[in-house]
Amino acid sequence: MRLPLNVMFFLGAVGSSLAATVGETYDQVLAEKGKPTSHLEAGVVQILTYPDAIIKLRDHAVVSIKAPEANTVSGASVPPPPPRTTPVATAVSGPTDYNGGPASWGTDFNGALDQAKAENRHVFLFFTGSDWCGWCMKLNKEILSTPEFAQYAQDKLALVELDYPHHKAQPNNVRVQNRTLATRYNITGFPTVIVLDSTGKAVARLGYQEGGPGPFLSQLKALGD
Repeated sequence: MRLPLNVMFFLGAVGSSLAATVGETYDQVLAEKGKPTSHLEAGVVQILTYPDAIIKLRDHAVVSIKAPEANTVSGASVPPPPPRTTPVATAVSGPTDYNGGPASWGTDFNGALDQAKAENRHVFLFFTGSDWCGWCMKLNKEILSTPEFAQYAQDKLALVELDYPHHKAQPNNVRVQNRTLATRYNITGFPTVIVLDSTGKAVARLGYQEGGPGPFLSQLKALGD
């Protein structure tokens, strides 16, 4: 009888701590290990992160499994980058002249749709766990908080942060809205970015990627106006 993945990991002392089968499907991994702490998706590639393993899939089949890198220096924990403060406004305001400052984010989905229709923008939905998700913090720090992204977003995007915090308080209407949207767009891991056109149709699904704002913005620009 084949042991489930969680048992294989527990028995790492007598074998490889990364014991698993390359070729397993995405559904098999979820059935054996449960929901990952983070789920990155870029085209046909998915990265599932668990406390004891990082599992890479291509076309929904496992192609590699490795141990997560320790986030320590000389035995001391290294804190993650600070998260962006969740916007307190519940409506997306109009753009302002870009002056090198941060991009303007809102939390109101319907308000962003109205803005997108009126100004022919894309709606940029950032699904994040701002106070606990390390990959969300990396996406925010390396891409979404850069001047390059802010400059592009000022007249192209209606930005909406859909946060799922563990420790921060949220207005009830925002919490209910965010849960509804997570179900609507089948959000299975964080960070996830859903881009809608000005009519509200989903046209792209993005996640964290290395390389700073350049490659990320190239994908947005490819969507056209």
